[in-house]
Amino acid sequence: MSVTEVTTSSEETKSRKRNAEAADIEIDIDAPEPPSKKALRKAKRAKITPNNDGTSSQSTNQRSETQENKKRSEYGIWIGNLAFSTTKDDLLKFFTESSKNVIRNDQITRIHLPQGQPKFGKPANKGFAYVDFSDEDALQNALEFSEGLLGGRRVLIKNANNFEGRPEPKKGSDGGPAHPPSKRIFVGNLDFDTTVEDLEEHFGVCGPIVHTHMATFEDTGKCKGFAWIDFEQQSSAESAMRGWIEPRHTGEGLSTNKRSSSQRIWLSTLKGRKLRMEFAEDKATRYQKRYGKQAKSTTSGEGTGSEAEEPIQEVSEDTVVKPAWRGSDKGKKKRSGGRYAEETVQKLTGAIVESKGQRVVFEE
Repeated sequence: MSVTEVTTSSEETKSRKRNAEAADIEIDIDAPEPPSKKALRKAKRAKITPNNDGTSSQSTNQRSETQENKKRSEYGIWIGNLAFSTTKDDLLKFFTESSKNVIRNDQITRIHLPQGQPKFGKPANKGFAYVDFSDEDALQNALEFSEGLLGGRRVLIKNANNFEGRPEPKKGSDGGPAHPPSKRIFVGNLDFDTTVEDLEEHFGVCGPIVHTHMATFEDTGKCKGFAWIDFEQQSSAESAMRGWIEPRHTGEGLSTNKRSSSQRIWLSTLKGRKLRMEFAEDKATRYQKRYGKQAKSTTSGEGTGSEAEEPIQEVSEDTVVKPAWRGSDKGKKKRSGGRYAEETVQKLTGAIVESKGQRVVFEE
């Protein structure tokens, strides 16, 4: 390679690089600072739109929802069984373009259609909506649209302030305990690898434990996911139900338990699972419900079919008692008093089954 070729290649390499002196970079000092990544993440969590100056403002949807909430009136309806593709315009046309009981546009003050998760990339509602009206007459006219067709579905319309037909709330659903406070608690949502020692170590900080009964599988002996714990004092059970206790002071200072912070020891989780706890029913009350006078009697003849038992009859020595077979005996093997036939039991238990085949000899 000659000197001329080396010089030419070096000049081409230099020409490919950007010339800093020739590039003109304009910087506007008065321009607002763009939002940082941290501000963008916060805006995404709060569902607000960041401005160029770093501040944030409410999004259009949030502002529209706020305005709709302000227009909410006492004359409202709940409309259900909507198609997921129904829009607010469809609801507006359903009430205003009907041939009977026409409702004017100015009588509809608010349409609230909650949006759910998108389906196949398209927006979808949750199947119900709330519509508010300006007066009582429009409300009564809207109630007559019930069972009408909207999007190929029969919609159900009810007064938004009418709660008839709702199921009665279950015990404890209002936040109160299903059973009165006692020394015994029920613990659910346990991990299958949980042992009695784990439970007693976890709840032992509340107070002395008298007994721990854990439901286990018969074949593996592992936990079924729930257990009962009997405390010596009721205050200990109440502390466990609360989900936390204050750390105990020792001679060297606060307890060094891993679950404890500088203020509390948390008991609501075990092995990464959130526990479901409630006061257990008293043993005496539970026994009376199962076997006492409160238990449902099946021998009094109230039951029908298989629940009712036959009355006891006196049998003499000469009487031959035949077993009462239920249903037809055709095509069924005679059972030996158990659930399975004797041959089936032998096969299931791995016992040797006696052969009952016949030997066939062929003559030459």
